Amino acid sequence: MAPPNPSPLAPLTRTPLLPLVKTRPESQPQLSRSVDLAIAADATRAQRRASLHALHVLEYALAAPAPRRQRTWLHRVTVAVEALAAALDNEIHLADQSFGLFSEIAASEPRYTPHVAQLRQERLDLRIAVASLREQIEPDAEKPTDPADIRDRLAKVAQRYRAYCARESDLVYDAVDINLNDEAHP
Repeated sequence: MAPPNPSPLAPLTRTPLLPLVKTRPESQPQLSRSVDLAIAADATRAQRRASLHALHVLEYALAAPAPRRQRTWLHRVTVAVEALAAALDNEIHLADQSFGLFSEIAASEPRYTPHVAQLRQERLDLRIAVASLREQIEPDAEKPTDPADIRDRLAKVAQRYRAYCARESDLVYDAVDINLNDEAHP
C-alpha cells in the first residue's frame, strides 16, 4: 500500500543521502593522477601535432619559388607564419591551464618545477620570435623582400621549436614516464 500524499503544510522529513563528497580508497589517488596525466599528455600531443603541422605548412611555403612572384610567395609565408603563431598561442594557453601537463608535473614532482618554468619561458620566447618575424616580413613597398633572408630567419625559429619539443619530451619522460612521441598515441 502506497503512503498517503503528504499535505503541503506537513513538516518535511529528511531522508539521509549519501555523502556528497566521495572518499577514495588509498589506491585511487594514484589512479586519478595517472588519468589526469594521460589526459594532459593527450592534449599536449594534439597541440604539438597542430603546431608541427603549422610548421610544415610554413616550410612548404618557404620552399616555394619566389622569383617573379614575390608578392604571392610573401603572402603565403605570412599566412603560414600567422598559423604557426596561433598554434603556439594555443600551446601556451594549454600549458597555462591548471590541468595542463606542465602543471600536473610541477604539482606532482616539485623538483621539476624549475625545468617546467624554463620550458614555459622557451615557448613564450618562441612565440615572441615568431611575432617579431611576422612584423619583419610585412610587405613594404619601399623595401625589397629578400626571400633568402626570410628563409634563413624562419629556419632558425623552426630549429628552435624542434629543439624545444625534444627538451619537452625529455622532461615529460623523465618526470612521469610518458613518451610524447609514442606512436601508440596518434
